[in-house]
Amino acid sequence: MILRRLAEQLREQNWTAIVIEFVLLVVGVFLGIQVANWNEDRQDRHSEQEYLDRLRRELIEILPQARATQTELAVRSKQIEALRAFLASGEGGDALGEEHCIGAGRSHIYAATIYYPPTIKELIATGRILLIRDPQIKEAILSFDQAHEDLSQLRTDIQIDRRVLARHYPELIDSGMSTDWSGAVCDFEGMRADQAFRNEFTDNMRRYRAYAAEVGQRQVETLEALAAALSRGTPDYAQHTSAKAAPAPSTNEEKAAP
Repeated sequence: MILRRLAEQLREQNWTAIVIEFVLLVVGVFLGIQVANWNEDRQDRHSEQEYLDRLRRELIEILPQARATQTELAVRSKQIEALRAFLASGEGGDALGEEHCIGAGRSHIYAATIYYPPTIKELIATGRILLIRDPQIKEAILSFDQAHEDLSQLRTDIQIDRRVLARHYPELIDSGMSTDWSGAVCDFEGMRADQAFRNEFTDNMRRYRAYAAEVGQRQVETLEALAAALSRGTPDYAQHTSAKAAPAPSTNEEKAAP
């Protein structure tokens, strides 16, 4: 309509009307672009909020699981350490029991889940990480992604050539027939007298300790750092994350057994 009127004014050489029509055309195009940009920005902000809300919900579920796994690793590490102290000194043998036998038999089982919120994978794979305006949140997400890669590689490295002691020393470890290792019986004195076993056990112990500290604990710390970044300005989320009861330890470790 405006273009047609502008053409008519040009034929009539009505310069005042031409200028007015031209200004109206430019203003209309400008306003149209601005409205389109505003709508696009509004959609981006809506998408950003949806991503952040999803990520918060995922962390609320993941963090207690990671903490429970780390607690289980810490308990088992203490059992393995108590057995190590006996093998090294010969003292404290009377305090050793089934849980220490289970610790020795399961000293090769530690590689639990490395948690990776699906929303982070989607944000980075699609490039929509650019929607996140808060630089601290964006940095926390990217740092978590790098930490996840590092932890996954470290888990793989620690597992290389690990030994199943019950398989190689059946005369020293009877793992029993139950699915949860209850009823396991060990010859602790025989373990101490067998230098080959002590070497193998020490290697497993070091791997287990390294996994608990360098993977299990670090994973909890990176998840907590991400949760802290996301909870800025959302105290209800922070309170929910810290107060949510941890579930019973998962059986992820069992899946790692060769």
